[in-house]
Amino acid sequence: MHSGTIVATAVLAPWLLYTILKINKATHYLQLNGYFTGRYLCWVMGNLTRVMSWLDILPLLSLALLWLQPGNLVYFLWGLTYLIISIGLYNTQRQTGVKKKLVYTSRVKRLLVLAGLLIAALCVWAIQSLWLPGIHVETLLVLYVTSLLAWFLLLLANLLIWPLEKAINYWYYQDAEQILADHSTLKVIGITGSYGKTSTKNFLNRILAARFNVLATPESYNTTMGVILTTRTRLKSTDEVFIVEMGARKKGDIKEICDLVRPSMGILTAIGEQHLETFKDLANIKRTKFELIQSLEKGGIAFVNWDDENIRSLPVVPGIRYVRYGIMADDLDYRAGSIQYDARGSVFTICSRTGQKGVFRTRLLGRHNIYNILAATAVASELGMDMASIALAVRNLSPVEHRLEMKRGKDYLIIADAFNSNPIGSKMALEVLSKMEGSMKIMITPGMVELGSRQYELNYEFGRLAAEVCDYVILVGPRQTQPIQDAFKEAFYPPEQYFVARNLNQALQHLNDIVKPGSIVLFENDLPDTYNE
Repeated sequence: MHSGTIVATAVLAPWLLYTILKINKATHYLQLNGYFTGRYLCWVMGNLTRVMSWLDILPLLSLALLWLQPGNLVYFLWGLTYLIISIGLYNTQRQTGVKKKLVYTSRVKRLLVLAGLLIAALCVWAIQSLWLPGIHVETLLVLYVTSLLAWFLLLLANLLIWPLEKAINYWYYQDAEQILADHSTLKVIGITGSYGKTSTKNFLNRILAARFNVLATPESYNTTMGVILTTRTRLKSTDEVFIVEMGARKKGDIKEICDLVRPSMGILTAIGEQHLETFKDLANIKRTKFELIQSLEKGGIAFVNWDDENIRSLPVVPGIRYVRYGIMADDLDYRAGSIQYDARGSVFTICSRTGQKGVFRTRLLGRHNIYNILAATAVASELGMDMASIALAVRNLSPVEHRLEMKRGKDYLIIADAFNSNPIGSKMALEVLSKMEGSMKIMITPGMVELGSRQYELNYEFGRLAAEVCDYVILVGPRQTQPIQDAFKEAFYPPEQYFVARNLNQALQHLNDIVKPGSIVLFENDLPDTYNE
């Protein structure tokens, strides 16, 4: 075998393994950042200690030896070094674990193919170089820098493939638009809000399914592409109602979905300080959520949470009928009252302006779930369902996973409110915890994120409320929870009654040490892997 072949194999095979592992990890975080180049780059620059580790220094040592002692032995040492750090990186990734794994979608596969072609081109150049006689420090240096900056190589691949992805998305959009045009009798109900979208969608789906053929966007498929995917793969000719959850991170996102599905009914659940990091201020959030109401067909119906002052302050759209629901406000079309909580869930009444009334029992907890059920009840009633049928469907509602969901631990009760916490939702979760009986009230939380310039202030307020309700608090992430720690100190919350864990695994281990039989444990928020410290 030619010596150049041996050298090239010894150098490239382990290097390629390490680079592929890093590219795969980078792809996971690009996916978690929605494939947005800017958001991904901001995350990488803010987490350089996670992107680059001390393992990356080791190949430099063998590179230095090539200067001091040229020879094939150094090439094999280089390869051995990359093999060792590949094993180290693989073991680290396996032990750390992830909450949401990389999904190998068609888009990811296209991206990885392009990244692979870039790496293959570099390998061809390296093989040609290593076949030549002499010392190839510059070749190894280029390979080293490439593996070191693998996260940025993926960024380049994402930029290069962007025009193709835009073209594919446009074709998908046109196809979904035609499918919807062919369903001329389909009633489309749009749902948006700073929080409560997914729960309201699921509740409405379950209630309407007792009378109609219903399709709802699954899970948190609340982007344009999520709605397109649902339309193209799940919509059937027999479907009568299409419930579309609409999320947004910037102005125009909801209008884009509405232009596609053309809703005749819209539910605005709440407007609050969620995603302030991307919206910058509350005014932008209000304008964006209002896009749903503005996009309703002439003669459409807007279902609005009239207890929300930000919704009340929105202008009235002419030609639209408003149905107002709430608990406390005046001039309501649907009102919930007589609210009680116990270990089995919640009991309350709903009355309509027209005199309909029903008593509702549900396993769901929290005032915000009552708002969500109230919104779904208002829509179902306007579509012709009676209160008794709606109440029966509500009784059988299952909690949306990780949204004030009650579970049984070994000898204690768990309230899982771990999905996408926000200032109002966290306050309501603490309200539920305060009204329940238990030997010890414990909360585990990493705090709240994406609150922009008000992140410290709102987390501080959350900490102040927690100090009034909780017997013990486990905070996840020393830096992320600093505002809550500051609130505890200001409130003279005893240091022995809270613990700051490095990560969720350590928090759970500590919970096992301090929990008592009969305790109630609230899990408030569970941040994605991008927020791990």
